[in-house]
Amino acid sequence: MNRAAHTTLTLVIVWTTLAVVLCGCAAKGPVYVDQGTSYDKKSALKILAQADSSAVMAEPASRGSKLRHGALASLRGKGAPASRVADLLTRTFPSDTSGVPVYVERASYDDKPAVVVVEATGPDSGTLSGKRLWILDEQGDVLFAGSR
Repeated sequence: MNRAAHTTLTLVIVWTTLAVVLCGCAAKGPVYVDQGTSYDKKSALKILAQADSSAVMAEPASRGSKLRHGALASLRGKGAPASRVADLLTRTFPSDTSGVPVYVERASYDDKPAVVVVEATGPDSGTLSGKRLWILDEQGDVLFAGSR
């Protein structure tokens, strides 16, 4: 193999490896669940405790808005019902909020259709180190909220 072909092959391998590594490290977006589960206050708080926010934990809160945008875009890619939930979240919360959705579920709360959202949150000058739970009705009104 001549030197030019070897150099080209080496560059292709390096760039391909880099692309695979970067794609593998990219956030996959929030978990989306739509199984018709019904919650009350006590069971909703269990979701807050169990939701996995490790994909964005320790990210600077200043990146929250950008990460939120990516999470909502990912949610829109999970089908029409998930896309409608992403639209509801976009209408309900300010676009510059630093809360990053990590768990989203279509469910019911106290026998009303609802959307359950767990966000990774943190202080403006800190990191995404906490979690916040929102339960919204289909119009975006808050039925229940909690934080941890």
